[in-house]
Amino acid sequence: MNTMRELILFVFSASLLFGRLGENRTELVERLGAVRLESRHSVIAQGEISPLGPSLFFEKDGWRVQCDLIEGRCARITYAKKGEWTPAQITTLLENNAQGARWREDADSNKMIRKWTRPHQAAAKWEFTGNLQLVAPAYLRAKEQREEELRRKATEQPKL
Repeated sequence: MNTMRELILFVFSASLLFGRLGENRTELVERLGAVRLESRHSVIAQGEISPLGPSLFFEKDGWRVQCDLIEGRCARITYAKKGEWTPAQITTLLENNAQGARWREDADSNKMIRKWTRPHQAAAKWEFTGNLQLVAPAYLRAKEQREEELRRKATEQPKL
């Protein structure tokens, strides 16, 4: 009985605690508190490091959350914590980031690395090292577009 109550309390509080894919900066700050650090996330292609957008870093209740923004919305999010992960924690984070779709665990998941996908190219990966990363289609599109831009630039005729 006590364990069930703790599980219900965790699921409820976790849904309030964690930032989510698709949220903007204001929504993330309301949910997670002040930004601890801000930097840029980048793509590496054609020997060049090219920024895609801002990365916001938060810490709350022992969790570290990195939100990578594309066009002002969280398009890639990484949750990290010390210690063991419970199935309920993973399920809650996946559900909070489902955006109306359903995650399906991939057949090649194992004890060390678990992977999920959902319709429209969204992906999630949990690693035994203590993090869960979820990627929205918007992130993948922005990354592919930047890589294509860098490929085109690399094949241009020199103007020397």
